[in-house]
Amino acid sequence: MPDPAPSHGSRGHACRGDGIDKDKYTALTDTLLGRFYPKHCCGNELKTTDGRRELNLRCPTCHKQYSRFAGTPLVQLKLPRWMFGYILQQMQIKHPQVMTSQEIARRLHITYKSALLLKRRVQLFASDLLVPMRDEFYRDMKTRYKDFKFPSDRETDLTAMVKDKPIPQTDTVVLFSCSQRANKGRKRFKRKGQTSSIYMSEKLGGHQVGTMVNTLGVKGGPVFYDSVGDQKASTINPIITKYIPTHTPLFSDMGYKGFTGMNHRMVNHSARSSDKRYRYAQNRWSKNGVHCNVAEGNQGKLKKAFADYTWINPKYSQLYLNEYAFFHNARYFTEDALRPTSPGQSNPKSPVSHPNAVLRALGIDMYSRGDLNPHGLLHTHLKRTCLPIPPPELMVVP
Repeated sequence: MPDPAPSHGSRGHACRGDGIDKDKYTALTDTLLGRFYPKHCCGNELKTTDGRRELNLRCPTCHKQYSRFAGTPLVQLKLPRWMFGYILQQMQIKHPQVMTSQEIARRLHITYKSALLLKRRVQLFASDLLVPMRDEFYRDMKTRYKDFKFPSDRETDLTAMVKDKPIPQTDTVVLFSCSQRANKGRKRFKRKGQTSSIYMSEKLGGHQVGTMVNTLGVKGGPVFYDSVGDQKASTINPIITKYIPTHTPLFSDMGYKGFTGMNHRMVNHSARSSDKRYRYAQNRWSKNGVHCNVAEGNQGKLKKAFADYTWINPKYSQLYLNEYAFFHNARYFTEDALRPTSPGQSNPKSPVSHPNAVLRALGIDMYSRGDLNPHGLLHTHLKRTCLPIPPPELMVVP
């Protein structure tokens, strides 16, 4: 007597991917690995599989075999590889909202642990590719502002000078801070400012509970997020100099007094009003063309998106920030500009130990909100030829 057909309401393997074109997303995953984690042998890029073993590539010269997953975020992946391509593209479609592990588990009908591990692989993929993205942004800022210089008088009105220029802006924001009312453990006497809200009291262990994020971005262009433990110059300055050279203009608030850039201008958010009837000055948000509205706007979107997580462990906060930054920035970079230029190209700073870490312009076809790159950043033309596979149908697995 044959076994009964599995119920569609079960969480078994039989109902995974109902209504999803698995072949298309398997091809998408293979395309990503082939383009951005290529395998080379005997001077050739390997593209031919070893017979029916789809995960093995064979060298046509020496017949040596290489795994598609070796040296990539998908190494030792136990789930079907179409799931990675599907979730990656669904995350891009959903951005600026985030996709939690619970949602991944519901969509794919897998356990929460498997969904979390799949999300970790996406985060590693994003972390790996943010490195060349950062380097490309640095080169663009270096070229764009090669001979740029603000007037020596810091009270000069810069409005006309910075008009229509993508001036980098930076600021900090706290996610998931400690609640004084909830646990009476907020460290508010030893530390000051935003830092006081992310650490517990010494009598409760003094460990970090919240996450503080340093944001750096430009209007109509990329934005980068870094998880930091404090706002000291020794912590912040090396982070900023990863993204922009010292001569690049930078706008910030007064919390960045320790930054030593040549064209650094600050706005005082705590400026007092000269009128006794008011507490704060009217120009405390923007003065002489200097403001941090771009950084603060990106931080507002970040806080709204991360509310879906309820809370994340600060130990893994950089992975979540890299995931969010990657999906935002992917529209501003072309594939050809950031693919490996030679078989031996390496990226030792990449968090994933793979010698061919690169960025791709993922899902550009999904954006239809007008000119997404008004300043022509990074020489991007936003061509719709980076992804040969069309976007998927927006079908959610019941």
